[in-house]
Amino acid sequence: MINIYKGFKFRLYPSDEQKEKINQNFSYSRFVYNYYLSKAKKEGYKGTKYYINDYSNKLKYKYPFLQLANPLLINKTLYKLEDNYKKYKNNDIGNLKYKSKYIYNNYTIKYNTIKIDLKNKQIELPKLGKLQIRGYRNVTQINGKIINYTISREKNDKYYIAILYELKPSLKVKPKTIVGLDIGIKKLITLSDGMTYDNNKYIAKYEEKIKKQQQNLSRKQKGSKNYYKCLKKLNSLYIELTNNRKYYIHKITKEITDTYDIICTESLTTQKMISNKQNNLSKSITDATFSEIVRQLEYKSIEKGKYFYKINPYYPSSQICSRCNNIDKKYKSLNEREYECQYCHNKQDRDFNASINIMFEGLKLHINHISKKNIGTIK
Repeated sequence: MINIYKGFKFRLYPSDEQKEKINQNFSYSRFVYNYYLSKAKKEGYKGTKYYINDYSNKLKYKYPFLQLANPLLINKTLYKLEDNYKKYKNNDIGNLKYKSKYIYNNYTIKYNTIKIDLKNKQIELPKLGKLQIRGYRNVTQINGKIINYTISREKNDKYYIAILYELKPSLKVKPKTIVGLDIGIKKLITLSDGMTYDNNKYIAKYEEKIKKQQQNLSRKQKGSKNYYKCLKKLNSLYIELTNNRKYYIHKITKEITDTYDIICTESLTTQKMISNKQNNLSKSITDATFSEIVRQLEYKSIEKGKYFYKINPYYPSSQICSRCNNIDKKYKSLNEREYECQYCHNKQDRDFNASINIMFEGLKLHINHISKKNIGTIK
């Protein structure tokens, strides 16, 4: 049985003394990350074990204030550098950037013995003690093994804690329903049963407000009290935008995974789509957060005992007629919004046609999966 990892994020209310300790941890993590990123850019990346050894034997003695840092925090910071370096090498992210204290502060510690009381909304952390939390009003208990926790301070100076759990998924259901999903720009999601979810285009809704606030900020004297007040309002708009987008995606993926037993979707290469300067969809793709939709569908399906399949990214779902399987390469172009088969004259919405093809391709994967499982059982 496959285990699944799930994060629960709570608003954190530290005291002034606890804030000081948390902010110090941000500084330790940021300093070590930036130091070894600089070395990697100059000398080439040498690996996490090398940097941990270098830190333990040299760096923390060169900078004595680091001796107060939790070793678990430092280790996790260096593993984060390794993760980002791998993403950079695989072209999943752009240039490796230094951490800035003015943008986003966070640190992660791999610690599985923290105490959390959801009834009284309290959490107890090593070296910080008890802290008040808020979130998940309907959750009274989380059954799972704690893997690590991340404390962050966002641009609006609010503190949060995200706890990563290893959860065991439910037993697999006996499938009765199946659906194919086409993810796009005009309609965010088109289902093979004809249902659609609109792309609310949150960036467009907030763009005007953000633009006005940026103009206000440009008129303030940098470093003044009014400048930072204005900056805080701007940061709050960005956070509001992010939270609204997250809520909408969680709502959609919950509905789909509650309703259908077999869920089939595309394997999206969104990073390449975003970085492709020949198309004008980069902002829309980023706004719609395609990869996050697929990620949520996958983990929620496993958690609920449903079946989830991603079809081959090169499967031409938009070019195939869902009725007679005729292929028309004309529909590679996104400008063609209506699919009309030249062979059988089947006429329907392009995205709806693609979602049906994705459903049937996913059904093939499911049949193959079940067949292999049954052969293994017989052996």
